[in-house]
Amino acid sequence: MKTGRFVGRVLFLALLSWALYGVFSSAAFAAQDFPRKEVTIIVNFGPGGARDIVARGIGNTMSQYLGVSVVVVNMPGAGGALGITKLYNSPPDGYTLAVGAAPDAILQIIQKQDYDVTKLTYIGKTDHAAGLLFVKSDSPFRTMKDLKTYGKSIRLAISSLAASTVVATMVLAEREGFPLTIVGGYPSSAAAVLGLIRGEVELCAPLYNTAAPYLKTGQLRPFVIIDQKRLPVFPDTPTVAEIGYPDLGIMGLDLWLEAPPGVPKERVKILEEALLKTLKDPQFLKWAKEAGVEPSPLSAQETEKLASEQVSLLERYKKYIQKYMQK
Repeated sequence: MKTGRFVGRVLFLALLSWALYGVFSSAAFAAQDFPRKEVTIIVNFGPGGARDIVARGIGNTMSQYLGVSVVVVNMPGAGGALGITKLYNSPPDGYTLAVGAAPDAILQIIQKQDYDVTKLTYIGKTDHAAGLLFVKSDSPFRTMKDLKTYGKSIRLAISSLAASTVVATMVLAEREGFPLTIVGGYPSSAAAVLGLIRGEVELCAPLYNTAAPYLKTGQLRPFVIIDQKRLPVFPDTPTVAEIGYPDLGIMGLDLWLEAPPGVPKERVKILEEALLKTLKDPQFLKWAKEAGVEPSPLSAQETEKLASEQVSLLERYKKYIQKYMQK
């Protein structure tokens, strides 16, 4: 081999090794150097709601594992779309996160948004809350058949048309064949419960924590559980799966942490590990029990799969959603 050719090959290999070293060392440095400043969690609704409570509880503990402050910023507006749009357009550097859930996808299905939930970066699932349909304690409704034979349209009190439990109720009405009227205008799920108690409607679908005070006073009764399994607190109340609709079982409220599209995998891994450690932290678990939060950790990959399944299911229900939007 000629000396010049040999030297050329050696030089090429040296340059290639240097380039590869630079790529891998840069990636390693990017991971080791993250985070260097505070991390923000966007909550796309006002203070006091489920997402806000979870974000603040997680942020307090997660900051210990990240080594930087975690700040919660409430950004309500446009039914929740404003905050998710802000997240979607944030730099993909891992410093801006949000609490996400299926209703964000419902908003996207109802009307074109400036975000696409299928392109978000998923960090991990945080918690799960079963969906529930409630009636007044003295209501004549005991089974789905009772709704069908009522003779009048069943009124459902809502604070958001994008709530997954609301969509599940729409689907139940269509499949079971009972007329359903959506009664909106309630500023919160608690206000919707009061509307039910006052007799303005026949059904409402708040989370258990919202309904709990009225269950204790005997003013409410659970009608059906929108989840995959029965709840210990309501052992005699059937699930949607038990009445013939297992696909609606994932229409409870799953919350997760998400980030803008394109966050580097090394940074996602750091955030994911900090989140999973948080969800197993003894102090966090103590707080969660007191706050009525049910931690339900899933990895980033598992959460992405769950979110994808929910979006696919909601796409199948699109005609139901649009039907009630037009009323």
